Parts: sequence; structure tokens; C-alpha cells
Amino acid sequence: MSLTMTQPWFKRFIAFVSITVWMTWAYLRLRPPHSLVRHGLLLVNRYNAWSYRNLAYSDIVKLYQTRFLYLHLVPYIHNRIEYPVITGLFMTLAALGHGIQLYFFVTFVIFWLIALMIYWLLERLIPETAVFFGLLPLLLVYGLLNWDLLGIAFMVLGYFTYQRQHYVASAIWFALGVFAKLFPVFFLPFIVADLWRRRETRTLGRMVITFLAAAVVINGPFAVGNFANWSYFFTYNAGRGLGADIYANEWIHGITIAQANVFSLVVVVLTVLFLMWRVYRGGRVVDAAALSFAVFLFVNKVYSPQYTLWLFVLAIMAEWPVWTYIVLALAGLTDYVNSFTVLHLVTSRSPATGWYVNHVFFLGILYRYLSLAVTAVGAAIALAVHPEARALDSTRAHRLYL
Repeated sequence: MSLTMTQPWFKRFIAFVSITVWMTWAYLRLRPPHSLVRHGLLLVNRYNAWSYRNLAYSDIVKLYQTRFLYLHLVPYIHNRIEYPVITGLFMTLAALGHGIQLYFFVTFVIFWLIALMIYWLLERLIPETAVFFGLLPLLLVYGLLNWDLLGIAFMVLGYFTYQRQHYVASAIWFALGVFAKLFPVFFLPFIVADLWRRRETRTLGRMVITFLAAAVVINGPFAVGNFANWSYFFTYNAGRGLGADIYANEWIHGITIAQANVFSLVVVVLTVLFLMWRVYRGGRVVDAAALSFAVFLFVNKVYSPQYTLWLFVLAIMAEWPVWTYIVLALAGLTDYVNSFTVLHLVTSRSPATGWYVNHVFFLGILYRYLSLAVTAVGAAIALAVHPEARALDSTRAHRLYL
């Protein structure tokens, strides 16, 4: 039996079943009840109270109404959306059916298939640890909270094709990922360092040209058609206020949005430069991407709970120690409950709001950042202490697996 459980087909079966259970459960939890839908439209005010109370909020559901997806407007030309172009296009296309229920069902089916594809790719990149993605309970709370799985899929595809030396395809996938959710950008500087170290300047040039060409094709029509709407993703995030995160606490007083932006930018740039040097000296691209993203999450002025899903996938790709997966999963689940509990208390004007904020909420935030720090430092130490564990790169591991 123990031999059977180690077989690839058995792991794949367990992962596919688990992903299906998580995603279906998420859909059933998050689907708005008929009492909140009228003529195919969402009753937004009532939805907020219901979703926070039941820990069942989804941006995918709410933004159908608040971003006027039901009007079938041309995104960025006639409709302002605070997401990059690929996500905006996906939102719009998924809404072409009639009513919010069909729109959410279509999104669920596509994201379920995307989650299965992500596992399939991870299994070929890192066969020993990919199963942890399939078992991941964060898919239940974050798989349909936002459009993150779309960007994660492009990121994994980009790295997968890079490892297979399909460099032009990799550049295209990474371009799609960057303009779906931006975060895949953390791979790009380390790919530059990796190719430069290997003196593959022609390959690097092809990737850069391909990425830029794809970026123009993706964004050009919308930037020309309505620059203000297209650039709203950048202006919105630049001016976004300080969330209830690392900057919004009693130990940091009076910091402005501009100061938080500059501080986080400086820290992330210095981290990226240091890790580029490490890659140039022989380090792995995926190790640097995962660690730099963890630093970004720690210093960024806003931390949406679903960002933990990105770090979890990167941790699997970088083969962090298994204990880090447990810590990150627990932190992600705690963060979800903590964030939406406080939203429920605030919106319902509960008399317990003050007590919860002062005695519980900040502990959840502290736990989040401690989890980030502990897992990232633990991964860095494991990498430093056991560098031989990275000697076998993912491409050769894949060949052995096949």
C-alpha cells in the first residue's frame, strides 16, 4: 500500500479529487442565494452583510455588479476596471451570459480546470511536492475569492516553458501573467540574471523583444482607446491607502502613502538586486522569485488575504521545507477568518467591534507577518545549509520523473 501511495498516478488522482472538492465547495459556499439576486443582478448592499456574516465574500461575485459587467461594455474603453488587461478581459467575457448566476458558474468551471492544470504543471516541475497544491485548503477560501488563479496559471506556465527552454513561449506566458495580476513580474529580473550568467544573450534578447511585443499587443488597443481607464490599475494602486496591515498599527505613526510606496519600493529593489547577484553566482531563478515575493508581501502597503495563495504556490515551486506549507496554509486560513470577521462586525455595527479590533484582530495580523517571516527565513536557511538539494535542477528532475 505504501508503494502504491508513492506512485504518480495515485498522487495525481488524490490531487485531482481534492482540487475538485475544494473548488466545488467554494462555488457552493460563495454562490449568492436567490434572495440576493433580482432580475439577474446582485443586491449589493444586502450581499455585503450576507457575505461577511457567512464568511462567503467573493470579488468575482460583487464586481459583476459594481463594475457593470452585466452591461457588456468594452473593458477599459467604456468601462474602468482596477485590474490589468487580461483579468479585465476575462471578467468581461465570463459575463457575456445572462445573469450573475451563470457568470459565476462559468468562472467556477474555468477556474476549476485552471487549478487542475496548475497541479499538472507543478507535478512535472516538482513531482515530490506538487501534491501539496492539490491538498491545499486555501483553494476553498481563495480559489474563487478573486481572479488570482488566472495569474498563477500563467506564472507557472511561464516558468514551466522556461525550464523546457521554450524561451519565446515563456516570454508570452509571463507577459500574459504580468498583465493578469502583475506578480509574475518577480521572475523576470532573475531570468535576466540566469541567461546573462549562461552567456545566452541572444536568447535573452529574443525573450525581451517577445515580452515587449506581447505587452504592446495586450495593452496597446486599450491604452490608445482610453488611456485614463487603461492606466487606472496603476493610478489606483499608487494612490491606494494604507490597509490594516504592517503600516497601520500603533508602532508606526504618521507615515504617508508616498512614504510607504518609496520605502517598499526601495526594500524590494534592493532585495531583487541582491538575489539577482545570487542567481548570477549560480542560484536558481525560482528560489529568488519566491524569496523576493515574500519580502514584497512583508513591506507592501496592502496585503489582500489571497496573496498567501501566490506565496504558497511559489513555495512549492521552490521546494521550501514541508513545514512551511503547513504554516502558510494555517496563516492563510486564519487571515481569511480574521479579515472577514472584522468586516462583518464593522458593517453590522456590532458592539463587539471595538473589543475584537483591539484584542483579536491585531493578533491575526501579527500572526500573518510572523508566518511570512518565519517561512521565508526558514527557506533561506535551508537553501544556505543544504545547497546540494538544489544541485539537481527542475528540468533534469522532470526527465527522471518521466
